[in-house]
Amino acid sequence: MINNIEETIKALIDDAVREAINNTLPNKLNIETRQPVYTINDVCKMFQVSKRHMQYLRDSGQIGYIKNCRKILFRWEDLEAFFNQNYVKGARSL
Repeated sequence: MINNIEETIKALIDDAVREAINNTLPNKLNIETRQPVYTINDVCKMFQVSKRHMQYLRDSGQIGYIKNCRKILFRWEDLEAFFNQNYVKGARSL
């Protein structure tokens, strides 16, 4: 009976660790390894767009931003949301 309890506990711990490694850890690593905010220059370099285009996206309310005095910053979550909203799946070529 004690062996069954020990095996059950081991199985529960294994399942919990496996779930943490497969589900929780990648999300935590993704959040911890990226910068929380990006400057306009960073965003323009990453996505190969002009400063004027980023200004248009801000002014039209298509993308969120942070304004600290004269400095404009973009959160990764805002950039990700913008690209997810505007994602167009390509057609399969025959």
